[in-house]
Amino acid sequence: MNRAVLLVAICAAIVGVSYGMHSPIVPVFARDRLAADYSQVGLIGTVNYLPYMFAPFFVGMLLDRLNKSYMLVSGMLLNVFAIFMLSTVHSVPEIMFFRILAGVAHALFWPSAEVLISTNSPPDRRVKSISTFIAAWILGFMVGPLIGKLVLDAFDYIMLFQLAAIVMAAGIVPSVLLRRYGWPAVQRDLEVRASTMQIVREVAAHPTLSSVILYYAITFGVVLAVLPAYMSEASLTSQDIEILFFVFGMSRFATLMFVPKISRHGVLALALAVSATAIAMLLSFAFTSMLSFAVSIALVGLSTSIFYPVTFSLVTRGTPSGQIGAKLGVYNALFGTGWATGPIVAGLSSDAFGSGSPYFAFFIVGSILAGSIAIIKKR
Repeated sequence: MNRAVLLVAICAAIVGVSYGMHSPIVPVFARDRLAADYSQVGLIGTVNYLPYMFAPFFVGMLLDRLNKSYMLVSGMLLNVFAIFMLSTVHSVPEIMFFRILAGVAHALFWPSAEVLISTNSPPDRRVKSISTFIAAWILGFMVGPLIGKLVLDAFDYIMLFQLAAIVMAAGIVPSVLLRRYGWPAVQRDLEVRASTMQIVREVAAHPTLSSVILYYAITFGVVLAVLPAYMSEASLTSQDIEILFFVFGMSRFATLMFVPKISRHGVLALALAVSATAIAMLLSFAFTSMLSFAVSIALVGLSTSIFYPVTFSLVTRGTPSGQIGAKLGVYNALFGTGWATGPIVAGLSSDAFGSGSPYFAFFIVGSILAGSIAIIKKR
């Protein structure tokens, strides 16, 4: 493993710990302390992910021109501030404002990390390098909820957010050390550069891949932003929810060892991931026990471990290093569209048709999508 990939992986692990500590608790905090209804919980999730709908595309273009570590450090600093300020909020508009800032921070951090890995790895090792990055992220996100549970056992939500911000601050060190690896590639052959519209058309030319990315993003956003509040309504404590997100992280981490073999099947691997997510959504709708939520969230963890490396490989395949930032920007903006849409749709649906209704809808959509992929592949 080269030093650049190692530093990005360390940074990802630290950020994962911080996110794992506090992000599953934000919806519960909004419901318990701010008296938010499901529509407001969904809106809080949506504004958190909304910057990821637009910013990655422009960030991606900047990453092809500026030092990538500068963008990474900017994301880390903004995240520290946004997480710490959660400990001061007293209303839904306040928490929405700081979740927007956290969304901007993530839109700076994640594409920067992806491009740093891609540009510092030869094409034949790119998937392995991104898998190392994801493994570090998942390991951090797996450990974070356990630390969060211990903090909540001894303290309260306020201390949890403050400690999560301190943990995030530790990630600034490896981010700064990446400066020497972040300079953009010099493009001497102008014909190598694809226009923005060419890149957009290239991604849009793969409707199956785009559909899977949207479904993955929508359900993933709901699991992070709305599902914890649904669990709380089912009489699970904040500590129980932290344990369930530990199970989520453990499932993601355990699945990674099988991803290289699964990913060889390409779009069929994505159909498997969609099917697992659909089943998880059905379980969340039909049962509301600690055990059923554990099985459901473990299935979501399995599917997300398949989704990301496979879609990343398909999107970056055959892309020159000088265009990776812009192309990944389009990919991340597409993901951001689904990520931002899911929570608000789930929140409004929960208030209008019952708190379990969105999960049944996601089961139906996932079943149709998985079946369509299998039929198309067979033909």
